[in-house]
Amino acid sequence: MRTEHLGWPRDLDPDDGPGGRLARRLYGREPELAALTSVLDAVGRGGSRLLSLEGAAGTGRSALLAKVRSDARRRGWTVVTGRASILEAANDFGVLRQVLAGSPAPQDGRSVPALLGGSVPNEDFSPFDLFELASAHLFDFDAGAPVLITVDDLQWCDALSLRWLAYLAHRSANLPLAVVVAGSPGEMSEDRLLVDELITSCERRTLHGLHETAVGQWITDALEARPDEAFAAGCRRATGGNGALLAELLTALAARSVPPVDESAALIESMGRTAVAGRVLPWIKRAGPEALAVARAVAVLGDDSELLMVAELAGLDVDTAAKAVDRLIRLDILSDTSPLRYVHSLTRAVVNSGISAGLRTSQRLRAARVVRDHYAEPERAMPHIMAVDRSGEPWVLDALRAAAESALARGMAQSAAGYLRRALREPMPPAARAGLLADIGAIELGAGVDGAQNTLLEALDLATEPSLRVRIGVDLAYGDATAGRSLEPALELVDEACAALPPERRDLVAEAEFGLFMAYAASADSGEFFGRRLPRLRERVAGDDRLTALAGVVEAWSDTRRGRDRAGCVHRVRAALEVVDRRKPRDVQLRWLAASLLVDAEEYHLAGALCETDGRFTHRQSGAGDAAIAACLRGRLAHGRGDLKAARTEYDSALETPQSAGPARMLWLLTDIGDLDGADRLVRDHGPAAEAGPTWASAAFAFARASLCMARNQYKDALQGFLESGRILCALGIDNPAGLAWRSQAARCHALLGDTVAAAPLAEEELRLARLWGGPRALSTALAATGVVTLDVEPALEAVSVLNGLDADLHRAAALVDLGTVQLEAGAAEEAQQHLQDGFALAREINARPVSLRAARYIRRAGGRPDLGRISGVTALTAQERAAAERAVTGATNRQIADEMVLTQRTVEQYLTSAYRKLGINGRAELAAALSS
Repeated sequence: MRTEHLGWPRDLDPDDGPGGRLARRLYGREPELAALTSVLDAVGRGGSRLLSLEGAAGTGRSALLAKVRSDARRRGWTVVTGRASILEAANDFGVLRQVLAGSPAPQDGRSVPALLGGSVPNEDFSPFDLFELASAHLFDFDAGAPVLITVDDLQWCDALSLRWLAYLAHRSANLPLAVVVAGSPGEMSEDRLLVDELITSCERRTLHGLHETAVGQWITDALEARPDEAFAAGCRRATGGNGALLAELLTALAARSVPPVDESAALIESMGRTAVAGRVLPWIKRAGPEALAVARAVAVLGDDSELLMVAELAGLDVDTAAKAVDRLIRLDILSDTSPLRYVHSLTRAVVNSGISAGLRTSQRLRAARVVRDHYAEPERAMPHIMAVDRSGEPWVLDALRAAAESALARGMAQSAAGYLRRALREPMPPAARAGLLADIGAIELGAGVDGAQNTLLEALDLATEPSLRVRIGVDLAYGDATAGRSLEPALELVDEACAALPPERRDLVAEAEFGLFMAYAASADSGEFFGRRLPRLRERVAGDDRLTALAGVVEAWSDTRRGRDRAGCVHRVRAALEVVDRRKPRDVQLRWLAASLLVDAEEYHLAGALCETDGRFTHRQSGAGDAAIAACLRGRLAHGRGDLKAARTEYDSALETPQSAGPARMLWLLTDIGDLDGADRLVRDHGPAAEAGPTWASAAFAFARASLCMARNQYKDALQGFLESGRILCALGIDNPAGLAWRSQAARCHALLGDTVAAAPLAEEELRLARLWGGPRALSTALAATGVVTLDVEPALEAVSVLNGLDADLHRAAALVDLGTVQLEAGAAEEAQQHLQDGFALAREINARPVSLRAARYIRRAGGRPDLGRISGVTALTAQERAAAERAVTGATNRQIADEMVLTQRTVEQYLTSAYRKLGINGRAELAAALSS
């Protein structure tokens, strides 16, 4: 049975399989079928028509030609056909011979023109004489009967046959003639200009991939079941809607009885690759060897398939590569995009599978060099290098190290560790391998990878250089601290390695002490640090002004934990920040610790300025890059200011940060905004694993979970949670209530459970500690709890007043509501109403739903109704919003306002945006009028 060469079948054998047998139905080709019918109808009414069908192989050109021939025969037309071939492109009159060979013998008994025999009457007989003779012969079959000529694979047609078709097209205006040609514009031909000249005189129809509906119907008919959405989408994506590929794919799927369900979608590409291989590669090869080289280059380069790199990898000059790309685009193999991509994923898979393992390795390495040289981004070459098991080339090791450094700068610790793990497969001396393992272990440690300690111990076994052993020891100490293990073995290792350092490297001793401090900061052994290591650190930095200033962060950390000398802590931190060297990892760690201490000290303007990051990575402190650490700090600042929306955005960025309180802070925030269901999901998905020892993160999570219980009126569970948080903090030596006010919250729970005797000492102790520290937000929290527990108006009033001039909307709203409730209990209903309404309006404005609901409840108890009018207008502006707005009215820029108010420019922008919203205006131009009203 004759079939079309590398396209859809003209007539398919019934045993070709369901995908092939159904190809004759021409799914999704209704517009083209209508155009063909229109051509026949028009010629039947008189005159001639020419139609060109253009499309890649497999789009149904030949099947459409077969359909129009069948329709013409049913109408009684004379039908003749020809098909060009790449093997006969140089055979003069090859297609014309086919056309004439299929025509009936003349009625008068004359022979078919001598042209069919390959000879001409005499040497003076021109091609145009043959054109005349052949054309006259076609219309001599049946006087007046219309004639249909179809020519397939026009792109391979010989030049003289093309000239005859063009001759016929220009001289057949009054003849009952229909000419339908079909071809692929992307395949090579020396006579491309002649092809273009011919089809410009035709009505043109371009065949694209089948749409979703047609693909779905074909699947339904072939597999005898309606496909699930993912399965149908997978078939269309894999084949690009190419009918020939789809037919082969469905035949293969049917042969294995694969059901068209979502679960089968994963099988489509693997099964289809084998099924369509016999079609795809010949299609590409027909476009020339350059096209095959380009196709392979694009398959290897993937998302890096820019023309310049494709040309270099294919070994072609840019012009030649561009022409090959153009042919592949016309063939519907590649998409006309930058970077270049395959239209059908199956086609890319077939091309890839046709590259031998050895050639693929070579091509991958060449691709890596091409991409590395083209871009200034080391990671761009990694997909190619990572696909090669081992290269043995020094530049590969350098590229992997550079990519790891780049990944660390972006906070992508897992990627960095993966690149360095791949680097271990390259040949290198033991000392270099030890350093590489130490780097991997440090990164894994920060990222919370379980095997980090084993990696560091493996590095230690290979390390002989004292400075490297010092670094490994410090990292082991940090790992032991975060896991709750004893630090003693790591401390002995560090001390031993420090003693072996040569005199010129004694600077590493002080750096090691700073590193051990960071380990102690994460452990419950802070008391041991103060007694044993802190004196040694002071000794090491003595006489060095820079190191002495950096040691001030250590002193500030100690005082902050104990909640004493807030002003002195801020002074020491600021002095340390003056000498921080952002090029030194240990300095960067201390810088972020300094920023956290400033947040605890409520020096928000200073802490905010430190949150602008340059991207250096700090693995030992938090397992995250600067961006994630900065996001967590910005979240704390926004939370403290009462900008809950901004806080949520920032905490989202830090939620997955290993060894951090990110989940706890997000849980706390979700409780503050009243998203209790979201808080429950976070507890389920991000609850901490069992700790080997007490950590700050576990204390923070216990506090946040207790806050959630309190919001759900589960006061007994909340009380247990707050007391558990306090137990952990006490074990860590942390007394300062600025971080977690567990005593005041536990006191509130006791009071709500009716035990004011147990509540009072906790509230009093927190108030004492808060006054000792002096942070206004922490003090307001303690004062408000004292007022509520003791029903004393004075501390409740002070809780509001200490926040005057501060941007602390959440604390202020809560303090106002607490004051109102205490006043209501004291019988001062009128004053209570005022403060409750103010607290309600502010809580509504910042979306602190639990506070606003509590305020509304007490307003109703006082006999009033919540005043929704207070939520907008000038009176709704916070003190900081009004101050920023008034400065903006004078013409000050955001930068000038930030300098004057000692804020970041970003904070000023947030204030002004909030002010515009409350005032109901669009910008600065309307600000003066809105404030005056």
